[in-house]
Amino acid sequence: MVSEVQSIRSEAAPPRAVPEMRLLIIEDDRESADYLVKAFREVGHVADHAADGEEGFALADSGDYDVLVVDRMLPKRDGLSVIGGLREKGNRTPALILSALGQVDDRIKGLRAGGDDYLPKPYSFAELLARVEVLSRRQGGPAEDTTYRVGDLELDRLSHGVTRGGQELILQPREFRLLEYLMKHAGQVVTRTMLLENVWDYHFDPQTNVIDVHISRLRSKIDKGFDRPLLHTIRGAGYMVRDGVK
Repeated sequence: MVSEVQSIRSEAAPPRAVPEMRLLIIEDDRESADYLVKAFREVGHVADHAADGEEGFALADSGDYDVLVVDRMLPKRDGLSVIGGLREKGNRTPALILSALGQVDDRIKGLRAGGDDYLPKPYSFAELLARVEVLSRRQGGPAEDTTYRVGDLELDRLSHGVTRGGQELILQPREFRLLEYLMKHAGQVVTRTMLLENVWDYHFDPQTNVIDVHISRLRSKIDKGFDRPLLHTIRGAGYMVRDGVK
């Protein structure tokens, strides 16, 4: 499994954002699973993990997921059995199979078992992400805004681009997620706890200074050099992105 993880890590997660997906990763190799969960979260998605086939089947059957990423060789219940069992129960959640078995016959068997796509190992995360996005679009769902605008600040979730007054702003992935969340809730107070849970996936003391550091960096990029600030600190409450004087 070491070579597999190394091959995944050789390519950084692409800097893009799409409407948030809820994914279930069914993978027994802990290192690979931890990396995938982290990588999907870094590009703005929610990712849960199951370490064996039985747990994966139970979560997939009871949860509301957009896409399942299923390792073929799993303890307790193999991946094809998990997908086949879900299909028998009428669960049509798109499933992408990951497997070290990459021959044509193996891929055919996986697709006939109910899989919607099949990706041999080793693979790049960029390709995995693209395939998962395609499966999610096929499934369909509520349309979401792909562009947020506040005053002359514009954020494009698909291209991962941010401009203000037509000037391109270069943001780090975490800064992009922070701004995206703030702009999604433009005109509303966003608390520190909300940011920790939705941007960092943390559930701990909201007094941590990680938010202050990133807010300061983000403010220097979107407000510095412009006539009026858009990112405001609401003392004792949180933060807000809005157009207008401070």
